[in-house]
Amino acid sequence: MGNCTYTLSQLCDRNNSLLPYFNVEASNEHRGGHTHVSYVESVHIDVFGIRVTLGKGGRVTVDGEPVIVPSTPIGGVEIFPSGFYTVVSTDFGLRVKFDGDHQVEVSLPSTYKGEVCGMCGNYNGDPSDDFLNPDGKPEPDSTSLGNSWQVANLTSCSSGHDPVCTEDEKDMAKSSDFCGRLTDINGPFRHCQSVLDPTGHFESCLYDQCALHLDPGSLCKSLQSYADACQSLGIAIEPWRNATFCPIHCPLSSHYEPCANACPSTCKDPNAPDTCNLPCMEACVCDSGFFLYNGTCVPSHQCGCWQQGKHYPVGSSFWTDDTCTTRCTCPSPGGKLSCFDDSCPKHYYCGVQNGVPSCYRHTYGVCRVHNDPHYNTFDKETHHFMGTCTYTLAKVCANETGLPYFNIEAKNEHRGNPSVSYVQRVLVEVYGHRIEILKGHRDQVLVNKVLTRLSVRKLNNALRVDIDGRYVTLETEFGLIVSYDTDHSVEIRVPTDFFNKTCGMCGNFNSHRQDDSMMPNGEQAKNSNELGNSWQVPNATYDAPDCTGPPPTPGPCSSELKNLYETEAYCGQLTSSQRPLAVCHSAINPNSFFQSCVFDLCELHGSQQALCGALEAYADACQRAGVQLPDWRNATSCKIPCGHHSHYNVCATSCPATCSNPLAPWNCTKPCVEDCECDEGFVLSGAQCVPQEDCGCVHGDQYYEKGETFWQPDCVGQCRCAEHGNLSCNSDSCKKDQVCKVQNGILGCYIPDKATCHIYGDPHYVTFDGRLYHFQGGCNYTAVQICSNSSERFSVTTRNEHRSSPHWTALNSVAISLRNIHLALRKNKEVYLNGARVDLPLKLQSDIQVEEQLPYVVVDSPLGFRVKFDGDQQLLIQVDERYEGHLCGLCGTYSGSQLDDFQQPDGMLVTDANKFGNSWRVEDDKWRQVTVNDKVFSGVRNIFRIGCSPGPPIDPPHCDPVEEAGFEDRCRVILSSNGPFTDCHGSLPPQLYFESCVYDQCATGGDEGQLCKSLEAYAAACEMNGADLGDWEKDTVC
Repeated sequence: MGNCTYTLSQLCDRNNSLLPYFNVEASNEHRGGHTHVSYVESVHIDVFGIRVTLGKGGRVTVDGEPVIVPSTPIGGVEIFPSGFYTVVSTDFGLRVKFDGDHQVEVSLPSTYKGEVCGMCGNYNGDPSDDFLNPDGKPEPDSTSLGNSWQVANLTSCSSGHDPVCTEDEKDMAKSSDFCGRLTDINGPFRHCQSVLDPTGHFESCLYDQCALHLDPGSLCKSLQSYADACQSLGIAIEPWRNATFCPIHCPLSSHYEPCANACPSTCKDPNAPDTCNLPCMEACVCDSGFFLYNGTCVPSHQCGCWQQGKHYPVGSSFWTDDTCTTRCTCPSPGGKLSCFDDSCPKHYYCGVQNGVPSCYRHTYGVCRVHNDPHYNTFDKETHHFMGTCTYTLAKVCANETGLPYFNIEAKNEHRGNPSVSYVQRVLVEVYGHRIEILKGHRDQVLVNKVLTRLSVRKLNNALRVDIDGRYVTLETEFGLIVSYDTDHSVEIRVPTDFFNKTCGMCGNFNSHRQDDSMMPNGEQAKNSNELGNSWQVPNATYDAPDCTGPPPTPGPCSSELKNLYETEAYCGQLTSSQRPLAVCHSAINPNSFFQSCVFDLCELHGSQQALCGALEAYADACQRAGVQLPDWRNATSCKIPCGHHSHYNVCATSCPATCSNPLAPWNCTKPCVEDCECDEGFVLSGAQCVPQEDCGCVHGDQYYEKGETFWQPDCVGQCRCAEHGNLSCNSDSCKKDQVCKVQNGILGCYIPDKATCHIYGDPHYVTFDGRLYHFQGGCNYTAVQICSNSSERFSVTTRNEHRSSPHWTALNSVAISLRNIHLALRKNKEVYLNGARVDLPLKLQSDIQVEEQLPYVVVDSPLGFRVKFDGDQQLLIQVDERYEGHLCGLCGTYSGSQLDDFQQPDGMLVTDANKFGNSWRVEDDKWRQVTVNDKVFSGVRNIFRIGCSPGPPIDPPHCDPVEEAGFEDRCRVILSSNGPFTDCHGSLPPQLYFESCVYDQCATGGDEGQLCKSLEAYAAACEMNGADLGDWEKDTVC
């Protein structure tokens, strides 16, 4: 009664060249918790170099691959159904039958007499020596014999032992109500007893009844065994089954016959009964018009095609070999295969898996970021990092890969607890587009800064963004997949084409987890905090100034709490083999999720929300890998509340029906996911389930909800989505003081934003795009001018001068040219118009204002242009966004990026500030004779000092470290979080002005007046940005 694998029969001398080798083994199993009795679970036949396995329920495999019966896997071997049995028959006379439940029969021709060994004996005509072990020595009993023929190297099984039976149980088992039926001379088997001695079957029946305490199911098996043996000898037996004793329940479309044809009608051979010469046997026979196919009775039209002994269902297809150049299909029942030239689609390769040639999708590297957050890299390393800035998760880093470029970033945030952070948005740059998936926005994404409803299609579907269960998923034609649940969990799938070509928090995807702490400089970080900080995206759009501080270090967790959180009441649910998520363990190792879960609960004091997030992260990973999960939430306190007209489904479609694509589920090939799916008759409109008649409108591949209004591209008209998908549009446009742009993700008409260039101190330059540099040239320079073909032309030119030291320069004068007007603003607030000094206020051409607004002279133009000069060393130039991308000069390009700010007049970019500054030098003769729209104002020559010498570049001032530390203390009032400039920090980061302040203090030896000039510069920039600092001077030395 052992539950191991045992040799039933084999050719003992493998060197016997006269007889074909065979080996038959049986694997036993315990059932129903009865460990003292076992049953045959499967039978293995080794013959002609293949292994045929007959399993429970009629399942058959050849060399581990499932086959459909009947089958001819190799010449000389047939596998076919016969009654309740599956039969393996060879051309040399070996025949093995297994009923898929408990009964095995091995038949051999007489040529094998005395040549075999195993549990079935040596077939020499002498039953007295059938208890020989593999060494040829006799064993004393059945248990010892069975254990001696146990197949080696199988350790997860137990040896057999004899059952214990009471005398009362033995007497009952021998009665005619039990095993006595076999020997009853008046019973249903009486015609067989004289041909086949029932004693052996009777003793086996007693053994089983003792072991199973008079189990009726076991009794039926014992009686069936003898009945089958009698019928196989051609002996008719009387009906021994009835509706209450050992009934047979046949499958759909079949019926029971006690003496059925042993060769049933199959899809492969519908006429098999006509040529059958085997004795009848009891069986479930297919009803008229039905044929046996793979153990099931199917109508004739469902029978497929057969070729070389293999069956192919109707509509199925297969590749003929491992080149994937020819595909065959079965077009009709009983027909011939149709074969044609074909090839694998894009992103699939031809390969062989488990012996089957097919087109397999390229495998992926998977990186997961979840909860607070934990980073599981492509190579299965785990980092815990709680920074709140924007970080590079993964991007293409290898040079000249020939592969499409992509860059994926995540912005993190605190949520109520400063010790942890969560993903707040995911940014993907690919194909020249920038897609942002946002927290809490399941139905919308930002596409190139425009808020766009899903689904999104770009570049002829090469880029797709869709609702994917609880996730929003971006997919590209080259196989990149990025999913974010709009809460905390991110999954990135990268095709193996990018193996060893990525970098970021997700690692380099080279199958070596040991180097997954690599920073951008190629060095390995000492810990997760150093790694995370190294991948912070510089100057990220959504980062607050204070996000650059070190992330919190997790606090300690006591051993008692840690042990508690590891139990099945908490994180142990992930690793327990008794919990619902255990079905995924073979697909995805839960250990990293388990460790992250314990980490979170330690940090968040056993938070139920954190526990649910950890379980959810693992469950999501399992489902995205194609594992079907039970309703794991039902066994936890992690229920998902669903909205109106929707309900929870643990295995909902990944492609929900939407207003723009109500048939999406029908064409979905992705694994199912958990989701709140719409009730019958409802579809998704955005994130809400609505009746289909309440759907909105589709315009230009974009879906709009009913009642929604929107501007058309370039604001050339406004549209409204009305009832029944009707769209009404007008020809409105933006007002004169508005610009058409995207603001907060929505295209519309808005008041234009402004950008400021600031020149101050020694002098320091902060460009329109916020780049700080220092340039001390002592000549004339173009600060800003129009460099495109814009119809509006203006320029601002500055003249610098040395003051008290050859190492110190400051502004001397500012020249403004626009609309045939030339204004010069000099020291002490003197103003010249076309060469003549004028008094203020001044109004030119009815709309240009020049006036004094202490401490500045201010020039305002309706062209979206403003200049403020204090007549000393501070100049602010403000332009509105109509000039974005049209400017050049020392104030930069106003392109939205600092990278191209050092663009010379010839369009070339340089990195050195002195080279850049000198490239914009205006020669003295051109300064004296300024041309505006082809008109020369020669009177300007008398305004300015003639001649200048740029001289060599001036090195930055050098400070003694002790002095510099003192100057930093002086300037730190700019940075102070509770100082006079605090209200400005959010709109204008103070670090640049702090650096300039220290620079000027070093240059002037700590001059207090210059300190106040530095503070004034920051205050002026703040006020230009709309900050109200009040009387800031009173809280400073100024």
